[in-house]
This record gives sequence, C-alpha cells and structure tokens, in this order.
Amino acid sequence: MSKSDHRAVKTLHARLQERFPQAFPKNYEAIRPLKIGILADLIERLPDFDPTALRRALANQTSRDGYLLALVHGRGDRRYDLDGQPVGTVTMEERAEAQKRLDASTKRGQDKAERVRTNKEREEKRRQQREIERKNREAKAARKAEYERIQQEIAARKAALIAQGITPESRSERKRRLAREAAERAARRHQGPKPVADRPVGQGFAGPASRPPRDATGPDPRPERLMERAEPALGKPMPQVVFRKKRRIVPPPDEK
Repeated sequence: MSKSDHRAVKTLHARLQERFPQAFPKNYEAIRPLKIGILADLIERLPDFDPTALRRALANQTSRDGYLLALVHGRGDRRYDLDGQPVGTVTMEERAEAQKRLDASTKRGQDKAERVRTNKEREEKRRQQREIERKNREAKAARKAEYERIQQEIAARKAALIAQGITPESRSERKRRLAREAAERAARRHQGPKPVADRPVGQGFAGPASRPPRDATGPDPRPERLMERAEPALGKPMPQVVFRKKRRIVPPPDEK
C-alpha cells in the first residue's frame, strides 16, 4: 500500500469512528469483537463509499493488537454489530487464531525495535567516526598551516642573512660540511707529518756548524754534565747498605 492509500484508509477509518462509535471506538480499551460479515453491513449502510476502501478500513481495525487482545481476553465471548448490539460469539478456535496473530505481531514489534536500536547504534558509530575524521582533518590543516608559517619564517631569515652578505647554511648542509671536514682531518692523520726539506746554511736556517760557542763559565743545560760536576763535590762515595734477615727463635714447649 502506497503512502497516499494509507492516508486515505486512515481518513476513512476516522470517519467510521465518527459514524459508528460503538463498533469503531476511539478509546483503545473499548474495542470489542465485531460480528462475522460486518463488511456487508458497512457496504449496505455506506453505499457512497468504495467497497475496497471500506474493506481496507475494516482490516485496519481488526488487525490492531487491541482488537486481537479483545478477542483473546475480552469480557465474555460476544460479538457486536455496527450499533453495538451483541451478535454471535467468539469460538475457541478464533481465540487461538487471534493469539497466534498477536504473538506474531508482538514478535514483529520486537524485531522492529531491535532493528531500530541497531540502526541507532550504527548511526551513532558513524557519527563518532565522522567527528573523528573531521577533527583529524582540522588537525592536519593546522599542522600544514604551522609548517607553512615556519617555512616562511625560515625564508625570511635566509633573505635577511643574504642581504647582510652571510651565506645561510641549513642543518643538513652543516652536518654534511662537518662530516666532510672530519673525513679530511682523518685522512691527514693517516698520511703522517710532511717531511721538512733541507735548507742551505745562510738562508735563514742556523745549522749545527753556525751555532755560536757556549761560554765555558756559563751553565750547561744538559743533565748528564750536571751529574758529572755534582759527583766530585760529594767528597766520597755513599756506603753500601747490606740487609740481613732476622732469625726467629722458637721457645721449646713447657715440660710437665
């Protein structure tokens, strides 16, 4: 049934409630079992209405859980006509069939409630995921803006240094330069000191032959000459020291 047909059935059911309040009461608890064949009475009493629409409106009344409860737990076992007069009875088979329909309707309601709950949980998870993604996008945009700001500051500082005649050097370039200089120093250490070329005498290099003679009365800086001069001043050589080992005398044990 389309939405327009469903609205038409609800409108017709409301008119039946106004026209026959005893058979179609507005109060949910006042619903009572209707007589068998009451559709024919409706078509006879309302000849201007479409019989198909009347059948749908009657089905809308009898398929309610309240009507099924009236069949199962209604006071007495009587059925009623359009004017509210008792006509016919409710059999045990009809009660059992109404109970089955009521159980099926209850199960459908429970399944629908479970689906609604599951859909709500799924939508809540999706909403939370969308919120997390939105925050991540905002954080990423903030990091990008901060990175661009830092790069602009670096470019401005480099431009200021270049204007002052200073060549800027990045951290990576400085690391590479220091590593290159360290490698060059290590290579020079492995090669050893460079040999000194012999220079001719008289061109700014004083060789051993051009060294001026030392004054005989001046002090001699060499230590061996100082020791040779210090030995005659002692007078006599130092006596030799002889170390002797002391003997240990063990007393004899006491005789009893």
